[in-house]
Amino acid sequence: MARLIYVPVVHSVAEMGSVAPAYQAAFIARYGERKWTERTAEFEAIWRLIAEMLNALKLDLPHVKLYQDSLPVCGQEARIVSELAAKGSPNHRILESLMKAGATIVGTESPALLLDEYALLQSAERTDAKAAALLAARDRFIAKRIDETLGEDETGILFMGALHKVTSFLPPRIKVEVISPPAR
Repeated sequence: MARLIYVPVVHSVAEMGSVAPAYQAAFIARYGERKWTERTAEFEAIWRLIAEMLNALKLDLPHVKLYQDSLPVCGQEARIVSELAAKGSPNHRILESLMKAGATIVGTESPALLLDEYALLQSAERTDAKAAALLAARDRFIAKRIDETLGEDETGILFMGALHKVTSFLPPRIKVEVISPPAR
């Protein structure tokens, strides 16, 4: 039986790319600089706790596969992780640390579906139903990808946004464990 550790994630500004400055400015305009500082500190604390929780599992990292929300199957996965870690993404810093210790990063998402989502976000035709259908298609692809790449005696770690329902599409041969810091 394969084991999958599911880590629900909160996305950081570093992962937002070119829209990050606009997001930060809008947040500060609405809630103020103090709330932005508090939110940033809270996100850092959550990620430190996730790292501690993963370290406490004492995983045999050469037998661990890493799966990441929005990481396309592209042959450049390690480079993408390193670039986002260098930009300050706590999620990607954890991935990079695990990779350096022997874990293997695996392209997780369909590039075509990620492009479809980006286009939908930009579209005036966007509806909740279309967004939900696209999210479900992404989740099915991710589950299939995990099933195809995670061996029977291996452990996977899936870092995935909270709206996803990947685990509902996984086969029974994959035992899922959720680790999540306590709600604040």
